[in-house]
Amino acid sequence: MARVERPEIGTEMYAVFEHLYSAQNRAGPLLEYCVCKGTVRGFSTGGYTEVCLAFTGPDGFPQPGYYRLDDIGKKLFYTAAEAATLAKSMTEKYERTWGWIGAPEIPMARPWAKLLEVPTNG
Repeated sequence: MARVERPEIGTEMYAVFEHLYSAQNRAGPLLEYCVCKGTVRGFSTGGYTEVCLAFTGPDGFPQPGYYRLDDIGKKLFYTAAEAATLAKSMTEKYERTWGWIGAPEIPMARPWAKLLEVPTNG
C-alpha cells in the first residue's frame, strides 16, 4: 500500500454526500448525490490517521467530515471534478439497483453534472 502524504491544514478538498430533499406532491424524500467542498482542520491519530474537515453540506450548513488518510483519491479528492466522477458512478449504481421503481426517483437529480463539463475555448 502506497503511503499517502497528509494535506496541509487549510487545504480545500471535495467529497460526495447523500442529500435527501422533498418535492411537491411526493410523500417521501428524494435522494441525490452532491459534491461538497471542505477545508482540512486537523488530523486524528489512533489505529490509523483521519483527516478532519469542515464541509459546507448540501443544505448549506456546516458539516464535519472524517476520512482515513488512505481515502484520499477514493472518497476524498483535491478537485471537484474527481469527486463528481465518484458521484456519477454512485448515481448510476443507485439507478441500476432501484431502477425498477421508475419515475420520479429515476433518473435521479445530477447537481454534480456541471463539474464534469469540459470548458470550451472560444
